[in-house]
Amino acid sequence: GYPPLVIYVRGEKESLNKRCFAIVGTRLASLYGKMMAEKIAFSLASLGLIIVSGLARGIDTYAHKGALKGGLTIAVLGSGLLNIYPKENLTLAEKIAEKGALVSEFPLEEPPFKKNFPQRNRIISGLSEGVLVAEAPQRSGALITARFALEQNREVFALPGEAFSPLSKGTHLLIKEGAKLVDSLEDILEELNLNLKESLQDVSFLSPEERKIFDIIDRRGVSLEELILKSKLAREKVMKTVVSLQMRNFIREITPLCFVKVR
Repeated sequence: GYPPLVIYVRGEKESLNKRCFAIVGTRLASLYGKMMAEKIAFSLASLGLIIVSGLARGIDTYAHKGALKGGLTIAVLGSGLLNIYPKENLTLAEKIAEKGALVSEFPLEEPPFKKNFPQRNRIISGLSEGVLVAEAPQRSGALITARFALEQNREVFALPGEAFSPLSKGTHLLIKEGAKLVDSLEDILEELNLNLKESLQDVSFLSPEERKIFDIIDRRGVSLEELILKSKLAREKVMKTVVSLQMRNFIREITPLCFVKVR
């Protein structure tokens, strides 16, 4: 990937020089893919990494949303800065400009031409120390980002998905070809030598919902239904929170839908 001739930035341009990590994936993401992208982005952003993605529908959108809850994020556009695409992410783009940066190599009013998106992917990977493909079918632009990452000597990570799901064929292909399989945040932290394990396990980094669920769970085991009842949170919120706590090794599942504290 050749370097861009010019870069337009709206927001905190200093963020481009900080430690960044990219999370990318399919626009047609499953609930699982969206949930994991958001949770991983939140966790890494809360530890000080800046999350880079492409503002597209699906995985990119949820990566940005998760990152904004925990810290900063950078969106690399396939259009000009004055022509945000997709339009439904206009509000999200405004938030990113306030807590991070919008970046584009294209003229300010450039439309979102199809050819621009594969081209901008080299900037997503180039800004980042590593790239996580959260969910991707076999023919996905996210795989182009992974290829650029390898060319730029960046680490490539992939989340495993359902065995026979078309939405996981791309990520499974990457794993077969040597991408690092991610089933906990430590897989990313260790590979990048981030030395953030102590912070990762510090309860002060938990969101209010995570802290509430963590405080309910004990060392004997608490069921999902009991967590919903005691926390008074919606089922989907509890499930997302449990996944986040598992990813960060605060809790583990001892039997189906029954959880204990790790420490």
